[in-house]
Amino acid sequence: MEEKQGIKIGMPIIGGLIAAILGGIVWAAIAAMTEYEVGLIAILIGALTGYAVVLFSNKRIATVHKVIAVLFALVGILLGKYLTVVYFTSELFGDVSVMELVFDSEMISAFVETFQEYFSQPIDLLFIVLAIVSAWQIPGRMARTSLATDASSSDHAPRA
Repeated sequence: MEEKQGIKIGMPIIGGLIAAILGGIVWAAIAAMTEYEVGLIAILIGALTGYAVVLFSNKRIATVHKVIAVLFALVGILLGKYLTVVYFTSELFGDVSVMELVFDSEMISAFVETFQEYFSQPIDLLFIVLAIVSAWQIPGRMARTSLATDASSSDHAPRA
């Protein structure tokens, strides 16, 4: 992947993708267990992607890392919604498994066609905005914290 002025984006992209996939799966699993979509999970997906980007960038954060975290937070939310729809559709048609529907072209087309319905409630939009804010802020805060820690530890280092 590209590296500009010492800023690496390849590994942060991989970290963001892993976090998005895990977050989406967790969202769908919780929705399946509770039969209710918990919107707070969206915020956790934002936080998770932000943290993963920081972790995979060795705490060297630039604006591009925040953008990566936000994009993958949105991917994780979208994946969570899709997997939730797939789960409840498989429950509706008891003879079809979740794994069959996940990659079914008709299921994907139906989800794309009705996409806006899944994000039409104001509360959905609120949780998405909060997820974006989390994904954007966490890398900056963690980078500042690590810089402060590095600076304070170098102040106490013995000098020759």
